[in-house]
Amino acid sequence: MGTLIRLHLMIDRAIGLAGIAFTIIFGVLLIVFPSISRKIGWAGLAFGVLLLGTAGGIGFFPDGNAQSPPVVNQGPGSAYSYGQQGGINAGTINVAPQRAQFTPQLGKDLLSHMPVKKPVTLQTVGGTTDQSVGDDVQKFLQDNGYTVNRQSIGVMAPPLIIRSRSLTTKTNM
Repeated sequence: MGTLIRLHLMIDRAIGLAGIAFTIIFGVLLIVFPSISRKIGWAGLAFGVLLLGTAGGIGFFPDGNAQSPPVVNQGPGSAYSYGQQGGINAGTINVAPQRAQFTPQLGKDLLSHMPVKKPVTLQTVGGTTDQSVGDDVQKFLQDNGYTVNRQSIGVMAPPLIIRSRSLTTKTNM
């Protein structure tokens, strides 16, 4: 909104300067060069005065933020923001996708790709809430006759690889 107001003031000034320029130039032309058609001189002078009047009139227009906000009927516990001003006012903001859920259909698909009754190592990554999906998978596999070796990992990062280069310099003697 601030950019709109600044642009409004800049247009106002530009029109005003153009009006002053036209008024002075054509006023001087009428006096200095009497051979110029009087109609052209007076038309330029009138146009300059018109631009000055327009610039003055623009100053009386309300800014873009002078409009009243629309009427909104809010329910209890709701928040209202007009013109995207006021920051975040929502109760809950979900940025990440929803947590995974273990469904019976997912269990069927999992069993179709598993070797028959071999021991399974199950690695789960995340905090307590994230581990609940791993708990569901572990219970499902154990209920279907698998031996499950569970490894819970709190945080997992890619391995750190350090590559070194030997720098040699030649010295001229």
